[in-house]
Amino acid sequence: MMKTNTFLLISSLVLGCTSAVANDSVTPREAAPKVQWGMSLGLDRYTESKMQLLGTEVGVHARLNGLEALPNWQLEGDVLLGRQKYTSTNTGDMDGVLNIETRWRALAPVYQTGTGQEGLSAGLGLQTLWNDLRGQTSTNHSGYERQATQIWLPVRWTSAATWELEGALLLRGTHTSRLSQANPINADIRNTQTNGAYLQASTRFKLDDGTNLSPFVRITRLGDSDTVKSGGQSWFEPKSTRWQIGAVLNF
Repeated sequence: MMKTNTFLLISSLVLGCTSAVANDSVTPREAAPKVQWGMSLGLDRYTESKMQLLGTEVGVHARLNGLEALPNWQLEGDVLLGRQKYTSTNTGDMDGVLNIETRWRALAPVYQTGTGQEGLSAGLGLQTLWNDLRGQTSTNHSGYERQATQIWLPVRWTSAATWELEGALLLRGTHTSRLSQANPINADIRNTQTNGAYLQASTRFKLDDGTNLSPFVRITRLGDSDTVKSGGQSWFEPKSTRWQIGAVLNF
């Protein structure tokens, strides 16, 4: 009788442990945040009425989603590094101009048409630009650094994870020109920009090694800025157009 009771007790314990393990194995576990990395190569052409910057650029790109605090949001960052040729009808040419651009976006679904990020999403974006034009041009004109910080309102349409169309309006931007680097009698100035938009289209091709390639084209247009005075002159940032064409290898 004692052996029977002992056997029943041990059997109950074993069955209880087995049930607990089974229940634990089927309990859904939260997926870890997913990061997708990419590297890009492209061509960047920036034009104003009397000058242009043209050259190649390389980039590093990251997309993060699945955060516990923001489960439906997608956070993105791009860093682009370029070497450009400066050409101006007034001040000559300059080679090897360094250009650094960063973009940061937070997007949330507005209207979903499928799984993941398919459908319409919108959010907020921050973009920075830096040009190093210090040095002498071919006609012995001195250059200076230019910096810009812009806040954008982006909207994106994603279709079946194969192509994306993104557009944005400029909410506010500031453009700093360090004129004192070219001529000490001039003070550095900061212009404000409120008129601008960009449009980017990209598609995606799956490669045999599991990565995918995303060709893209992007156009950005900015209107005239406000006018400020420095060194007895009035300064403003004229309207401009920037074309960026390239491809991102995502892995």
